Amino acid sequence: MLWTTFLFSLLLHSTATFNSWPVPPETTEEQRAVLQRAIQKAKQASEEATPKVLDFFNSDGFRKMLQDCCPAVAQLSSEELLRRYRAEAQVAELAHALPARDQDIFADVTIQELAQMAWFPNEFQVALMHHSNLSQGASPINDMAQKEIFGCKAFAGAVPTWSEVSNRLIYIAHNMQRLDTGSEPFFGDFTVVFNSSRMKDSVLIAPYDTGLYTMVCLGAPLPSHLNKSDLPPLNCSAWPRDLPVGTLEYLDHLILPNLRVPVNKSSGNETVLQVARNLYTRSSMSEIGYEDMPSLQFVDMDGYLESDIMANPRLPSSVKLGIGNFPTLFGTPYGRDVQHMARAFQWPLFWAFGAGMVKTPQHLHPGEFYQMNRRIADPSNIPLTTNASLHGAEAAAAVASFEALWNEAAQVRQSRNATAEDLLHWWNSLSHQLRVEPISATSCALPHKCVAVELRTKDCICVKPDTDTTFFTV
Repeated sequence: MLWTTFLFSLLLHSTATFNSWPVPPETTEEQRAVLQRAIQKAKQASEEATPKVLDFFNSDGFRKMLQDCCPAVAQLSSEELLRRYRAEAQVAELAHALPARDQDIFADVTIQELAQMAWFPNEFQVALMHHSNLSQGASPINDMAQKEIFGCKAFAGAVPTWSEVSNRLIYIAHNMQRLDTGSEPFFGDFTVVFNSSRMKDSVLIAPYDTGLYTMVCLGAPLPSHLNKSDLPPLNCSAWPRDLPVGTLEYLDHLILPNLRVPVNKSSGNETVLQVARNLYTRSSMSEIGYEDMPSLQFVDMDGYLESDIMANPRLPSSVKLGIGNFPTLFGTPYGRDVQHMARAFQWPLFWAFGAGMVKTPQHLHPGEFYQMNRRIADPSNIPLTTNASLHGAEAAAAVASFEALWNEAAQVRQSRNATAEDLLHWWNSLSHQLRVEPISATSCALPHKCVAVELRTKDCICVKPDTDTTFFTV
């Protein structure tokens, strides 16, 4: 759904004061009802699917693929492979990217607006906040997906009420591929990663991008500027319309559809095993080091489980960390806004190189590959919010170096657009900074309390301990 929202949702120009709207319940009565129904169905569907998943993991083709790409885990039993999958799914980043400016993208909260919020709003709430008389609410495709796939109630009228939109969900990318940006780099300029231990009971999971599925497989009307040939073909039979959504605890029935939906045999040569290889070589399940992961194409980034949050998550406690998109924000006033918000909300802040360019999906070439494994800690933020080992002169030098480069980038951006060469130069100049990777199920003793792993030392970077079970204070 994130992919669809990026392309089609409305361009909104906001003059509304966000904090003038009523704060909705953290979980509404209707959201609780949707969650309860989904959990009951997911448990049964997951248990029924487990034998099929084990058979796939034990198949000759899958074993040959593992032996070729991931020999460290190729001899593990099917049961152990499934256990590892479930464990990584529990801790993988729940990422939502949002824009710097509402003019840039779609009905989503912007960086400056988020800093005013007491909760993280969904796109339907944002649509009303921006235009109280908006006749279409948010994207009709998204509305159809939420009704058809997740079981949300239809809006009673042409313009939904505040109570109705507060019953809807937030779109989330499940980052098992360990993208440095958390979510796809073209979905937004700043990514929030939700606290999965706090939000786990509110997460409902679809096996693939629901927007693509709604258009390609459910026949949702396309916007006038888009043709069906512009959409990637999907194997719709791999995702039956009656397939229940999953949860972080019950998701075995989503594993095979996730691998099979993007494989339409009439459209190309990609096989299910190639999709599985992409997942295993990028995820922590393979034991391949973060810096050694293979690059991937943009289309492969769509392979996430869409793990949406059926709630109105409270800020700042529901968010675990933030990630700035280096190509679009470094050296800009919006980048400063991110730093200020992270400090005010006490969020650990990181920067990701991502695709290394300021482009949208329309400007990409199908054959291009992206490393998507370059993430650093913000040196002015991390010592304040975590146990990261930057002290005294070392910390001061890191901040001074970062700031000097920031000012250089700001001067360049004031006179012209930053080039790919500029971005790479600035990033390489920060190579001595604290480089990190996302946490895994086995990297830290308390993975839900930790936000990253230092690449050089493999030390866990965790939130400060003087906190309650939901978050921390400084």
